[in-house]
Amino acid sequence: MDRILPACPLSRAEFSRATAEDDADIRALLCSVPMAGALKIGFAREPSFFACPAPAGLAEQTLLARRDGRLISVGSWSERKVWMNGTETTVGYLHGLRMAHRTRGSMSVLRQGYRELAECLKHSEAVGWFTSMDAENTRARRVLESRASALPRYTPMAHYLTRVLPMPRRGALSAVEKPESCTELTDFLNREASRYELALTWDAQRWSALARSGFTEQDCCVVRRKGRIVAAAGVWDQSAWKQVVVHGYPAWLRLLRPCISIGAASLGLPGLPREGGRLSLASVFPFAIAESEPSALPELWQQLESLARQRRIDWLALGLDAEDALWKTHRMRSPGISYRTILYAVEGGGFPARWQTPFSGVFRPECATL
Repeated sequence: MDRILPACPLSRAEFSRATAEDDADIRALLCSVPMAGALKIGFAREPSFFACPAPAGLAEQTLLARRDGRLISVGSWSERKVWMNGTETTVGYLHGLRMAHRTRGSMSVLRQGYRELAECLKHSEAVGWFTSMDAENTRARRVLESRASALPRYTPMAHYLTRVLPMPRRGALSAVEKPESCTELTDFLNREASRYELALTWDAQRWSALARSGFTEQDCCVVRRKGRIVAAAGVWDQSAWKQVVVHGYPAWLRLLRPCISIGAASLGLPGLPREGGRLSLASVFPFAIAESEPSALPELWQQLESLARQRRIDWLALGLDAEDALWKTHRMRSPGISYRTILYAVEGGGFPARWQTPFSGVFRPECATL
């Protein structure tokens, strides 16, 4: 993907599964390569890349590529139980692909990497694999959508919109209503999630895995109508093992950032961090609203703001299918940052290809798990 430079022949990349001995090299690479786009965001994994306690039961594995001992690429995968066409299904998710800047022979590394990955996944029970990619990452999209020889096919499934919204720092806190039991919340989440594609399934095993990362049903709030839950959501702060770093702003935003921060402070809202600074960010997770009760969203959001303030969170991220009707039913009161990603089905080219159904309906993967 970089221009070709005259040099001696390249040595072949060597691939291996990541271990604790690779920790420092992985963290250094992740810190140096932000996501593409006008707003450059990166994810740090401190204090250790392996500190993440497999949240939501998503066991993560990572494949590394080295050349002459130097780490040049990293990519991870996990499997999860989700709803597809109303049925509980196991699917795989590819994520965290990063390549060192100016990696020579990058297409060759990609081809080798996908062959190695296909070998790792040949015994997987997942019915299909998907990934997400920043819509502004046109260079990577051009390569992966080209269906070049020996690369898997990347077929768009849906456009996904994430809004990062500032949380008010002053004003009265709304009362927060908690679920009466984990069973009550689980039943509601499954009932609503089953209407969407790629939405997580919920059971005791998932709650147990989440509890190991410090998240329980008591981190959630609910809205009731006639005693029944009609909306539920939580605030999941993952900063103990994954941090959001602002690597760079567009030129116009870099110039206006001090003024924006002053204006935000006067309104009781958080300002934008400096380049290189971390964003105090948590995800809305889980998120569910009964189909018949979209009007519950404003009340639910007020409770989420209260939960965020109690936890000293400055920004909340909510991700939904760009075509989700909820984007049209309620305008968030505060201006925020929006970015779009594309969900792709990944298949072919030696890669497992077992998707059995056409892609239809509205997608609802949780942004906290992407």
